[in-house]
Amino acid sequence: MAKVYFDTGALIKLYICEPGSLFVQNHANEAASIPLNPLQETELRNAIHAAIGRKTITLDAGKLALEAVNTDIRDGVLAIEVLDWKLVWQRSAHLAHLHTQKLLCRTLDILHVAAAESCCADLLVTGEKRQFQLGKAVGLPTLLVPDTI
Repeated sequence: MAKVYFDTGALIKLYICEPGSLFVQNHANEAASIPLNPLQETELRNAIHAAIGRKTITLDAGKLALEAVNTDIRDGVLAIEVLDWKLVWQRSAHLAHLHTQKLLCRTLDILHVAAAESCCADLLVTGEKRQFQLGKAVGLPTLLVPDTI
């Protein structure tokens, strides 16, 4: 079993059923640890609120999703990860210098890869193609969430 870092686009699929949810759930079930840092938690909660606002889920479904996040944190399903954010930002700047011209990475893609490295993740699961390419480029085992359920 491994420590599996899910970027927020993958993590949301544990709480809102959308394409790729089954793939993510299978990898979450196999994980020994699912780290959660403040970036992921903020993005996750915001994504749930945005889904309510876009009306892709109901208010009640959103409330249940937020409660499930709270329960998973409380029960240790999501393991709160304390990162040295100064080092994460320094690593992100270095990765941007090395890879962005070729891969056209977004800042959040770079931050998630640096955060995954920082917490010593064994695997990165992402729905973002550029983040997938960056993870591979730095030697981090990385999976791309398929667009199917």
